[in-house]
Amino acid sequence: MIFVIRGFIWYAFYFILFSILTVGLIIPFYVIFLLIAFSPASEKLWRWVNGIRPLRLASEKERLTPLLEEVYKAYSKKVKKKNAKNAKLFIQESMSINAFAFGNETLVLTKGSLDLLSDDALKGLIAHELAHFHCLDTKWALFAYVANFPMSFLMKKLRQIDSTLKDGLLRFLFGIIFGFFRLMEFIGDLVLMYHSRKREYEADALALIYGYGEELAGVLIQLYQISMEKPKSVGEMLKATHPAITKRVEKLEAILYK
Repeated sequence: MIFVIRGFIWYAFYFILFSILTVGLIIPFYVIFLLIAFSPASEKLWRWVNGIRPLRLASEKERLTPLLEEVYKAYSKKVKKKNAKNAKLFIQESMSINAFAFGNETLVLTKGSLDLLSDDALKGLIAHELAHFHCLDTKWALFAYVANFPMSFLMKKLRQIDSTLKDGLLRFLFGIIFGFFRLMEFIGDLVLMYHSRKREYEADALALIYGYGEELAGVLIQLYQISMEKPKSVGEMLKATHPAITKRVEKLEAILYK
């Protein structure tokens, strides 16, 4: 019994020691990446990494600039704190229908959205993304993307170490430590994804308040018809960043046609 207790204490001591050392090493990285996250360079770097460009063609500027101005004018009439005042349109060279907002000024429309959607449909997408700016979701996204890089790097290194260890005491001890970090990562992901899905509903509702609920619902229906959304498992639903398209349309139509 004493041997078991001593063994447990030994494992606990080295587990705590390794955890302290790991946290001590990663905190400086977090501080550095936090500073990077809130600098103007981080947003530009994110656009460059993801292949996102500004409006270049005259046809793009002539079509999209008035749409943003119109939706922003409607947005400004409904809110006091105009968190979307710096929003600028950018293009991602993807043929999918999509739009997303990031950081302080980046509002992205895909090439597929420009080619396949009407101007009214694009207004619905823009209104939804301006809502994300208004709720400061875009700044949180910037923070999460940049500041969480150290943890992602740590998990990658831990996986590499775990794959090289042979069976034995060291492998057992490392397995406990690695399992702890994986559990924390899993719980954190579930919380973040739940928050993300909730914010999508809120952005849809705000787009409706700005006056573009029908346009947004039309885009979602068109997207559903194209994508043929498949049923998801419980695990897939918990990890999804967006709610099911049909649920989003249902909530919008419940308000539009009540």
